[in-house]
Amino acid sequence: MRALYEIEIGHTDTTSALEVVLAEANLKPEMVAYTERLVRGIRGSIATIDHKLASIVKDYDYNRIAAVDRNVLRVAAYEILEVPEMPPAVTINEAIEIAKRYSTADSGKFVNGVLGRLLQESPKANWDPSTAPPEVDDLIEEEPEPEVVEEVVDETSEEGKLATKFGIWKLRTGEGK
Repeated sequence: MRALYEIEIGHTDTTSALEVVLAEANLKPEMVAYTERLVRGIRGSIATIDHKLASIVKDYDYNRIAAVDRNVLRVAAYEILEVPEMPPAVTINEAIEIAKRYSTADSGKFVNGVLGRLLQESPKANWDPSTAPPEVDDLIEEEPEPEVVEEVVDETSEEGKLATKFGIWKLRTGEGK
């Protein structure tokens, strides 16, 4: 999504946008290849993707959709229409989460509605995992474990009393104890 956004808003060419995005990301080689596949595939069929999406939001000017939402929709539409091994539920859920994170509070609902309609009209409408191409588990990364930060807090302080009351911190009374 970031590369597509850079291409659209920054008027950057596809190769340069991919280089920047991939240089900043710490991706496994198969994710790099998948990212390139998506971005180049979307760019190669953007007119078709945009036409399909615009037909779903026919009562609204497609070009007035926020650039983040539009590019999230493009990625998900490409996966739904052109990546047979990707489960549609994974595609839609990821698109909703990205839209909620990087756009407005209502973007998740909007993206969900548009992609739900697109899915109904697609070959994946009755997607059956048993007949789908091999899984793409290697491409679906798990969330990293949150970093644990330890702080020493005086248990008699206001902060320490609240932490003890609500059990939100494990308290130590001093250094190394």
